Amino acid sequence: MLVAGFAGAQNSPAQSTVRSETKTIFRDSDGNVISNNEFVDIRMANFHYPDGTVVRTLGDGSTEFRLQKIPQEGMMVPEFTVLTINGKKISSADLKGKVVVLNFWFIGCPVCLAHKPGLNDLKAKFGQTEDLVFLALTRDPAANVKRFLAKERFDYEQAAEAGSVLDLFKFSGYPKNIVIGRNGEIVYWRSTISAWDKFEAVVRAELAK
Repeated sequence: MLVAGFAGAQNSPAQSTVRSETKTIFRDSDGNVISNNEFVDIRMANFHYPDGTVVRTLGDGSTEFRLQKIPQEGMMVPEFTVLTINGKKISSADLKGKVVVLNFWFIGCPVCLAHKPGLNDLKAKFGQTEDLVFLALTRDPAANVKRFLAKERFDYEQAAEAGSVLDLFKFSGYPKNIVIGRNGEIVYWRSTISAWDKFEAVVRAELAK
């Protein structure tokens, strides 16, 4: 009985081959194969939206996930002007021709703060690239942001009390991480970040244009 039971639990060579070939495939809305991390980031880009992921089983038994398009990508950034906590005025007109990396955050947001070291590392990889701007916007009062930054590193330029500008982007939930191309088009829109390599690759691709 024990021997027979053990033998019955073994797969035949053919069965083992079939099972080893089955896999999970992740694709973006254009059909490109993406990593599991990027799949998660895209799926969570607008986490309050109904999930439109299409799941199907392929002929070889593989499971394919195909994501819906992120609606903000391809849109032009709204015109805006912000004042940084250092008194510098930055407008969307000033940023034309540059690549802009935006972060929307607030001091009491745990996920925002968990991303901060990764955002600092990303910025550091680009050094003082002249036509690249890293800008963070928050509704928090400037005095609170200054007190926070006196204890915590966040290397983006910081614009506080920016609620009127944030409202122009019509989003729900924090954080948001956005890349704007040289022509003012939103090319990357994410909330949480797992695929940091993709985030960096988007910035480098836009700088190369």
